[in-house]
Amino acid sequence: MRILPVTLFRTNQTSFKSVPDYNKTVPIEDEFVKNTGSLDIARLKIMGIKHFRLIDSNSIRGVTLANQKPSMLTELKECGINTIIDLRSEGGSDSKYAQACRENGLNYVNFKLKINMPIFNLPLSDKLSTAERIAENEAFIKKLPDFFKLMNEGKYYMACLLGLHRTDLAVVLNYLINPNEPKSPPILSHMYMKEETNFTNKYIGAMKNLLKNITTEHKKYLGLPDDFSSIFDARIVKLRLMNGIVK
Repeated sequence: MRILPVTLFRTNQTSFKSVPDYNKTVPIEDEFVKNTGSLDIARLKIMGIKHFRLIDSNSIRGVTLANQKPSMLTELKECGINTIIDLRSEGGSDSKYAQACRENGLNYVNFKLKINMPIFNLPLSDKLSTAERIAENEAFIKKLPDFFKLMNEGKYYMACLLGLHRTDLAVVLNYLINPNEPKSPPILSHMYMKEETNFTNKYIGAMKNLLKNITTEHKKYLGLPDDFSSIFDARIVKLRLMNGIVK
């Protein structure tokens, strides 16, 4: 497996990755950000949000704003953001951060996510009992339809502690498992930060384990078609290509 640089081409709407160009280097962070008309990206860019970038033409990601001044939440709302998606384990609907979001006209959603959750690991790969693992998996699966609905609606700001690894995991989860395939594979953190490790295959492995940990009934509940395995494999190819992996 080789890691290859990629380049961009521009449209009137946003910036997208093309196939790998062996003679180009990874563009700077700002190359991933362009005003699409759905959000006031130009204003969002100068707010000083660390690790800020687009998820798609309607949504953005970055560092948590839990410890920032409330005026930043007001400004997000004015820029077109409707929902804050907090991936942190310490988040919650009764937290001060959730209250601040609501006071500034934003919906707050705490979608706890981390790579070592049982759903992303093969059975018996953790210290939980079988019953505990099944219970945690069931609870997570029940949250997925609402998560995918938020992803489909857009106009959200997604963040974890740093806006890097858990947000990467979240956008990979959305791209590979959402019944409604996003228009473009997500661009992960290593593509704009030279010091970041390319964890694309690690996240893909987690999603493969997720599929192994869910039943046929779970797939029906999530709205996944009977031929989802082939769809999943096709999405993996596009995700790898987008993130510089060519076998």
